[in-house]
Amino acid sequence: MKLACISLEMHPRRPFRISRGWRAEVRNVFVRIERDGIPGYGEAAPINYYQETWQSVMAKIENAREFLSTLNLQSVTDIEGAWMELWPLVAPSRAAQCALDLALWDWLGRRRGVSASQLAWNAAARPVTTFCTIGLSDQEELIAKVAEARDFPQIKIKASSDASLDAVRYTRAHTDALIAVDANCAWESADLHSLSRELAGLGVAFIEQPFPPVRDAELSKASALLPLMADESCVTEEDVERAAGRYSGCNIKLVKCGGITPALRMARRCRALGLRPMVGCMLESSALISAGAVVAQGADFADLDGAWLLSDDPFDGWAFDRGILRPPASPGLGLTPREKWFPEQG
Repeated sequence: MKLACISLEMHPRRPFRISRGWRAEVRNVFVRIERDGIPGYGEAAPINYYQETWQSVMAKIENAREFLSTLNLQSVTDIEGAWMELWPLVAPSRAAQCALDLALWDWLGRRRGVSASQLAWNAAARPVTTFCTIGLSDQEELIAKVAEARDFPQIKIKASSDASLDAVRYTRAHTDALIAVDANCAWESADLHSLSRELAGLGVAFIEQPFPPVRDAELSKASALLPLMADESCVTEEDVERAAGRYSGCNIKLVKCGGITPALRMARRCRALGLRPMVGCMLESSALISAGAVVAQGADFADLDGAWLLSDDPFDGWAFDRGILRPPASPGLGLTPREKWFPEQG
């Protein structure tokens, strides 16, 4: 299997441009594998919080070149085996492992002429309803963002350390959407009981990661009146067990856990433990979003708006239709690379 590493960020003129949100650009890493004229595409969205950069991810992916050249890939079981064997080559980079795992799922689906969803769940992919995120905003920005998402079915609102609920109140007054609140570990000094009571009165569905992971033990004693969803407290498969009894569900992010392969196991383990699985994202192109939509076939919630936030997506994939992701008819992850980004590789 031939591996071609493609980093669109190697050239400073080719980062993603962000049309919505707090950043001007993001630098991700893409891989393209090929055998028998069939390509497979993958993506990593390096996260600084976990000491990952596009340069470090690229270096780890390069370590896997020889292994991939000898890989015999015939089934999902083979992908699962490859995922395990890749880890010593790319560790500690789950992002690099993720990019390669996605490419293998995409390649096998294309080779068989079926979707990755069919491979994973033995069922045709269904549309996925996703939260659309409203980041920290001043009043003018908030008004514009809520107006844009007014008719979307689900909205997630980022909360700051001051635990102000003004953005939630404004959003609730101007939309009938299902609302969730993401504190991103910032409510260290907040009264979770009081906040959850007020949010429950506003019809909020759940609170995501109110405290940093080091304070998880307190959550079993906290009298929150809303379900709590783990994010930073549930990064890899081993964390699912620890989330049980403290959280009501887990936000599974492919680039954090290592791809589709472990994310599927995490979603199934959540179910077995009575936790509600959710599939989330970073700022990602349609490659990672399409992979997330595969896992979301077995999840209760999805937060897969990352590609919607981009002004120039390198792929056509799952179509974003006012908060609904609709599956393409093409096999694998359903990706079509755009000529601008992948010349002579479409």
